Amino acid sequence: MKRILFYSHDSFGLGHFRRSLSIAGYLARRIPSTSALMLTGLDSAATFETPAGVDFVKLPGIAKSGPDQYQSRHLRVSFGRVQRIREQLIHGVARAYNPDLLVVDNVPRGVEGELLPTLRYLKRRRPHTRIVLTMRDVLDAPENIVPLWRRVGMYGVLDEYYDEIWIVGCQSVFDPIALYEMPARIARKVKFCGYVVRGVPSHVSAGIARELRLADGPHVAVSCGGGGDGHALIDAYVDAGKALAADGIKSFVFLGPDMPPGARRRLKEKLLPMSDDIYTFDYRPDLIAFLQLSTASLSMAGYNTVCELVSLRKSAVVVPRVQPRLEQLLRAQALAERGLLDVVHPDELDARTLADAMRAAIHASEARAERALPSSIDFGGLRRIARRARRHLFSEDNG
Repeated sequence: MKRILFYSHDSFGLGHFRRSLSIAGYLARRIPSTSALMLTGLDSAATFETPAGVDFVKLPGIAKSGPDQYQSRHLRVSFGRVQRIREQLIHGVARAYNPDLLVVDNVPRGVEGELLPTLRYLKRRRPHTRIVLTMRDVLDAPENIVPLWRRVGMYGVLDEYYDEIWIVGCQSVFDPIALYEMPARIARKVKFCGYVVRGVPSHVSAGIARELRLADGPHVAVSCGGGGDGHALIDAYVDAGKALAADGIKSFVFLGPDMPPGARRRLKEKLLPMSDDIYTFDYRPDLIAFLQLSTASLSMAGYNTVCELVSLRKSAVVVPRVQPRLEQLLRAQALAERGLLDVVHPDELDARTLADAMRAAIHASEARAERALPSSIDFGGLRRIARRARRHLFSEDNG
């Protein structure tokens, strides 16, 4: 039996956990006699369908209080105490589970260095454990990332502890080796795997259509990821959705599990009178199935969302987050330049702009669905990650 341990810090939103769960589930299905245990701080982790061979350990929740600053999400104690609890839980699980492969998502040191004691322990006491990093193609603008990495010693961590770095993106779109000035020793560890997307069987979408008794006609899916900072997007869409409903266009609106209670209540009060035309959900883990059913989509521009939209050939409008990182904006602009989606800057966010953008997206939906993807866009991430994982799990020096 081969054991894989995943670390997903989950300080904000659903993206890190969703991507790690997709990878864990794929590996558990494709590699015989494999178990994957996930360390996660995501409150809503239990709402996701957990594949056979996958389980998770919940870490105390944390939240960003500013750029590169954190606080306890729930416990009424200092962040320092929460960090110590998380650090000890991570270390204890690694010792007890004794993984053959540790997969760290996007944060090489862990939040505020909480992963470092475990990395040191595994390298010194469990040298058979291979350690890899899954990293998004874009983290932020290089002028922000490079000074930060130098200040916290990130290049040294990548050099000393990691056997490989799996970039879940395409080098022709973004090249973090060059952008983030990776030294040659680290660059040799980098493997470009392609974008990671989840699939969903067609019968799931068909079941939703029956459940909601959906008629033919245009439908728009509106989502804001976890919802922690999605209130402005949904609020602007309320009047836009009303205008679209007058044209016979119905909407699916998803508020996200992390939307603050006050904002959630106010939006529901505004959306309730339009319930015949706008289906409102707090959260659905099968959101991708709603994307399949939709003619067009409006969303923020998180990694998982834009990858799913592009892979489905959906006519999509995205409103990228621009604080505290430019990651969403940079990726959205690169994909827009390739004709794969349309971008509304958050400074231009209002009901009329969204209504016009969605009408245009619906009008362009058939053409976009039929257009071939550029050769530079590759969605083979899960397949390539599985291939690399097998090499680490079954190499001679891994026992």
